[in-house]
Amino acid sequence: MPHYAPSCPEPKPDAIPANPLVRALAPYARRNRGLEAEGVAIAHYEALGYRVLAKNWRCRRFEVDLILEHAASGTWVAAEVKFQSRLTDFAPWNRPQLHRIQRAAAAFGRQKGHRGTWRIDLVRCHGSPVRVVEVREAGWPNV
Repeated sequence: MPHYAPSCPEPKPDAIPANPLVRALAPYARRNRGLEAEGVAIAHYEALGYRVLAKNWRCRRFEVDLILEHAASGTWVAAEVKFQSRLTDFAPWNRPQLHRIQRAAAAFGRQKGHRGTWRIDLVRCHGSPVRVVEVREAGWPNV
């Protein structure tokens, strides 16, 4: 069965805008913590040699928090960032959420013509000030 490439708007090449739906749908304090966590995650990845390709990228009902590229290896990363107010076990991601992230990353890759390697990371943030607590590279155990 052939894969169908959804028609998604092409983002402006110079700007990496956040998705306006994220601002509209989330409560103010929670949204701010989430955006701060994404900023901290970006700083973490940039320190490791990655560059941001997109933030809060959405295509239809599929969305991914960050899409990054490692300059040296060319690997693209779709990162899902979670802020946790309490440090318990790792946040409960599930199979449907993984599939939505995979589909968003695949649509972004098709749109950009990327044929290289992909990885989906889970980034957990906590605290005030917000800090990265854990990054699971390709981290979807038991899903």
